[in-house]
Amino acid sequence: MKIGSTVALAVIVLLHAGLAMVIFADVHATSVGEGKAIDINPGKLRCCTNCNFSSSGLYTCDDVVKKCDPVCRSCVVVKTYPLKEVKCTDTFIGICDPPCK
Repeated sequence: MKIGSTVALAVIVLLHAGLAMVIFADVHATSVGEGKAIDINPGKLRCCTNCNFSSSGLYTCDDVVKKCDPVCRSCVVVKTYPLKEVKCTDTFIGICDPPCK
């Protein structure tokens, strides 16, 4: 009887630990942005004038430019007429770079 109850207790503890990991993963994913984890770019932009810095040490650059910086992974077109303009939507680690000239 004692071995059976020990095995049952071990199974309950393992199930509880698994449930806690699932809950933590879900809370973490939703806390960083509506069910999506933030894809962090470890690169560094050459410059950024309109920088959005957060206290978590992450920043995004809201500059609208003719061509994205080479380190940008996700360059989105924001305007097509009369000239095409784009914006890098990556999230970067660190501090904002110097303003663009």
